[in-house]
Amino acid sequence: MFTISTAAMLAGGRHLALPLPLLVLLTGPGARAQTPDSAAAPLAALSVYPNPAHIRATVQVPAVPGATRATVTVTNAQGTVVFEQPVSLLETGGTTQVPLLGKAPGLYRVVVQAGGQRAAKTLRVE
Repeated sequence: MFTISTAAMLAGGRHLALPLPLLVLLTGPGARAQTPDSAAAPLAALSVYPNPAHIRATVQVPAVPGATRATVTVTNAQGTVVFEQPVSLLETGGTTQVPLLGKAPGLYRVVVQAGGQRAAKTLRVE
């Protein structure tokens, strides 16, 4: 295993030695903080609840500047679409209910597309 000393100094003047793959992961181009900024990525505030769900789940889509409509798509573990619904977006966003009666227990992918943006969450059905 290779180690490399970072240029950053820790408190007390010590260097931090990390395994090379970890250092690359932490300092590479993809290492930038992914904090959701509601103006830059409005769909980052997408919520799906309750999770896990039994009878139905609520998908709350935040407002997306310039978009008046979003599409909510739910797929099962095999990638088959089991639910798709357009949602009108107001100034505060929009909401839709996903019926789960008769759906097999497992993990489902909830994908929301609004304007040029797309976000996904995992939903567990019990």
